[in-house]
Amino acid sequence: MPRARGTGGGSVRRVNRRFLLALSATAVAALSTGCATFSDSSNVARVGDATLTNDDFQAQLLELGAPDDQLLPAEAIRAEITTWIQEQVAATDTDGVSPDVAAERYDAGLESSGTVCINGIVVEDQDTATSIADDLAGGGDFTALLAAENLDPSLGDVGGDVGCLTSDQIAEAGDVPFVEVAASLTADNSVGSSPLFDQLGNEFAWVVLQFRTFDELSPADADAVTAGLDTAAQLADADVFVSPRYGTFDAASGQVVPLG
Repeated sequence: MPRARGTGGGSVRRVNRRFLLALSATAVAALSTGCATFSDSSNVARVGDATLTNDDFQAQLLELGAPDDQLLPAEAIRAEITTWIQEQVAATDTDGVSPDVAAERYDAGLESSGTVCINGIVVEDQDTATSIADDLAGGGDFTALLAAENLDPSLGDVGGDVGCLTSDQIAEAGDVPFVEVAASLTADNSVGSSPLFDQLGNEFAWVVLQFRTFDELSPADADAVTAGLDTAAQLADADVFVSPRYGTFDAASGQVVPLG
């Protein structure tokens, strides 16, 4: 059963930054369409009074291993500017989201909070999954059903905790069925089931998923959810400017995106 580790929905994403930037000359040449250079004298971005100058950004890229005399893919450039913006916003001293607001937004589902945390029970077939899902929807005890029906020892060892998924992780997962089901769950629509497939696309089991409400989250997961909401709120209110040479800042996603 794939395990998804909990993360803050708005946390700074550093995954694959060096991979994106440390590109060979051949790869850069192949991706040169729509790329950016850094010879212009204007600033790259600004958050409030903090400014990312062209020189500072060039030095930052070189520190990450980017070539200093070649074009870089625009996607990599936007990702690095996004990282800088998120770091500036995260350093801002604000009151943050209250626990009551965090609980309300999280329980409303992924679209509202950017994070969904779930439990799972792996079973042999669809009929068993449907039966267990019906039991849970009717108020059945998850712990008892996990002990009686689960086939995945790794889930049994952690009380069925599959983990937390963020909007970014769900988008990256594409059309994985159990991830799509997880993304649709809320406190009011808390149970779903999905087939599981091996690397060859063959169905080998089913999983029953149950949404964990905010009150059921571990302290670490509740803190991560709240931190994600805090960052999202800060990004929505932040005074952010990005040079149109590189794109524009989308407050809803917290990302630098292409113009148009």
